[in-house]
Amino acid sequence: MERERLGLAAFLGPERGLDFWLELAAELGLGVVELRAEPRLAHPVELDAAARAELRRRFRSLGLRATVHASIHDTNLASLNPILAEAALEDLEGAMELAADLEAGVVVFHPGRVPSEYRHDPGALDQARAVLYANLEKALARAQRLGVKLAIENKQRGTNRDLVLFPQEHAEALARFPGLWACLDFGHLHTLGLDPMEFALAVKGKLLHVHLHDNHAQSDEHLPLGRGTLEWARCLEALSQVGFEGTVVLEIPDPEGLKSSAELVVARAQG
Repeated sequence: MERERLGLAAFLGPERGLDFWLELAAELGLGVVELRAEPRLAHPVELDAAARAELRRRFRSLGLRATVHASIHDTNLASLNPILAEAALEDLEGAMELAADLEAGVVVFHPGRVPSEYRHDPGALDQARAVLYANLEKALARAQRLGVKLAIENKQRGTNRDLVLFPQEHAEALARFPGLWACLDFGHLHTLGLDPMEFALAVKGKLLHVHLHDNHAQSDEHLPLGRGTLEWARCLEALSQVGFEGTVVLEIPDPEGLKSSAELVVARAQG
């Protein structure tokens, strides 16, 4: 894989700001930095027009492209509480506007979830899915006007019931909305014991963006490649088999592990 298609994700941390991740990506010769639209990192409410212009210039000066990951904390696009569902949509729309201002063509977002207390109630799951789809109708119309692409991400094993866990759920959402794209997270699917090739085939043709990180198939650890049990080379082979030409973002908060993982991916592509 060419380094310009490989990127890293910015993570929150008291010792590191966004500039740390930008400089690290440039140092590693990567092409992409995925901004997390979180407070104290790159949330839209914290970045006025001047700050966005400066950040756009910073990306250009380092030869980097931006992608944006919508906020994951305290937000739920499928909330059964209509007040919270509306707030989640507003937050996603802010991330989309930020992406447009930064010339980032991709906005990744989580599909929402049903709390653990409701997870065995099929009526609640159906209702939550209806809320998600109603929000997506509005979000996709806004995305089209802004010139950005929305990519819905598959989620990991957890106590809550996320709405996109399995290949058929991902494929269902994509089939319902022609303007919607897929972000395939291999670390997430590994926590559910799912097959990378099967999942890649399920979203073939709509796969725009990929997250890659390792774990031990029990929880979402975000480990460097080779530190867990994910068959990461098989994941890359699955991408090749479906003709994927998008961006692969390494979601690894450990800088040294990030460096070693980038080298593994590049070496695999070259060999």
